[in-house]
Amino acid sequence: MSETIYDFTGNPFVDAGIWAISQWVGKKPEELDKDDLRTIIDEVIFLYLTPKWSKNMYQIFPNNPITNNAVKDKKNRYSQILNELIEEMTPLSNNGDCISCGRRDVLNRSTKDRVPLTGSKKVINYFSYGIDGADYCPACTFAIQFSPLITYSCVKMLLIHSNSDKIMYYWSKKAKENIDKQLSTKNYTGCLNEGFKNPKNALFHIIQDIILSYDVRWYLEKPSINFYHFTNFSQGPALDIYHVPTPVFKFLAYIPQHEKFGEWLKIVRRGYRFVDWNKIKEENEYKNNPNTVYNNLLEGKSIIRFFIDRKNKEAIGGWDLISHYLKEVRNMDDKRIDAIKKVGDELASYIESMDDMKTLNRLEMASDYKSFRNILRIIIKKRISNGIESPLFTFEDYVTYLFPEGNLTWRETQDLILFRVYENLQPWIIQQGNQSDLETQEEE
Repeated sequence: MSETIYDFTGNPFVDAGIWAISQWVGKKPEELDKDDLRTIIDEVIFLYLTPKWSKNMYQIFPNNPITNNAVKDKKNRYSQILNELIEEMTPLSNNGDCISCGRRDVLNRSTKDRVPLTGSKKVINYFSYGIDGADYCPACTFAIQFSPLITYSCVKMLLIHSNSDKIMYYWSKKAKENIDKQLSTKNYTGCLNEGFKNPKNALFHIIQDIILSYDVRWYLEKPSINFYHFTNFSQGPALDIYHVPTPVFKFLAYIPQHEKFGEWLKIVRRGYRFVDWNKIKEENEYKNNPNTVYNNLLEGKSIIRFFIDRKNKEAIGGWDLISHYLKEVRNMDDKRIDAIKKVGDELASYIESMDDMKTLNRLEMASDYKSFRNILRIIIKKRISNGIESPLFTFEDYVTYLFPEGNLTWRETQDLILFRVYENLQPWIIQQGNQSDLETQEEE
């Protein structure tokens, strides 16, 4: 039988508590012993009892001795509970009936005053078979009491959980550094709070901050990451779960190394809604607005259109960046990407050589699959009449790569073709704009 107390369970609250204790003690999770657990109780209880931390604790552990106004000696009562849990702990075994670790037996059932989102003993219909609580062993219950230490405040509480030890280590490290600062300055501000009220924006900020702050080859990680946005208030508990797809994380980890990282930030800014950029002076004025780029990445929807500034006929980020997005996040086949790129190159060359801005405008204005297809047909006829023998694309290219699902994918193909045309023709497009200005001035 192992003498190890803690191993990760897959339960977000338990695992968060284990990481928090590990950071606080300065040991690896599997090295923690009962003496380590005893050493952190007094300091953490002191922290929880400060006003800002108490406010957070009401959202996490309502009716817990630490938050229950009817309990007079909160410190000693909560300390007694935690020490009793330590005494009742047993090392991990091969089996048990705890619903978290599954490797220890349950002595007493827990409710929402100790385990968030587990209901109340008075509402027994909430639990399976009408039992009066949730089955957590003493060790898992103890760990959960320290999960607030690495919980993020975002109106409700935001808890990060990942199967990547690196992500959880560096996230818990950042949270502990924030607490150390509070302790050293005696300015107790509660759970880590960076002014985010929009949980989706907050989670992308957290991921980017981890990637940029710590020198790790993050693009080699293949983590599963979930964010739990919750409140455990007695009158209105709530939970929203946001899953960050592994390809999205790998793409976000790759971007900071790219020479067009600044362009990516521009793409993200274009995703914010309801923003008058002429009036914006700092990030705090827009960072909580809905962001369609972030929302689409979480929901598996395309963000191709945000790479394209149609108004200024500009390709943002370059083909290398957008093609990496297509392969990594959209799982697009290399042959399809190359086929679209080739058509974009041919169209750009034709438009510039024919000095034909009208054709580019028609490609932009096509509003359905039929009209876009017809414009391509007209361009093919014009190319032939102008002596261009090479085909714009083959029949196989058309049905296999350009429009593999016909009407369902035509807009994606249109956007990518325009992106490539804009990228190739940027100097020419600028020149056309200048010429138009000159012509207007001469007419006047």
